[in-house]
Amino acid sequence: MLKLVSSKQGAPASLISQHIADHAPAIALSALATISGNVNYDAMKTTVTEHLHEWWKLSVPSGSPDDHYESTYWYLIHLLESLEEHELLGNNFMQYKVSSAAHYLLGVGERQAKMQGIRP
Repeated sequence: MLKLVSSKQGAPASLISQHIADHAPAIALSALATISGNVNYDAMKTTVTEHLHEWWKLSVPSGSPDDHYESTYWYLIHLLESLEEHELLGNNFMQYKVSSAAHYLLGVGERQAKMQGIRP
């Protein structure tokens, strides 16, 4: 029997936090590796898409993230989803924005004030 994902109750906050904590480093590393040429752009996009598929399974309502870490994570996801390969790899400013968010998620950089994302 088919079951609609939207018919499920929302995920508990602890599950959401764990999900973000599990996926954020992988997305950050994939983004940095793509910029440096060590990971193919399409492979990075596939990683982002797979995460989003997992996220939708949690049935979390869209809206404001719980904290700055999650907000920065969604900011990075949005950037990676919206940028074409030539925009990411050929634009130093976009590379800076992606790298800054990735470094923050990995704990090796400061959070920039304008890194604000929302849940899809």
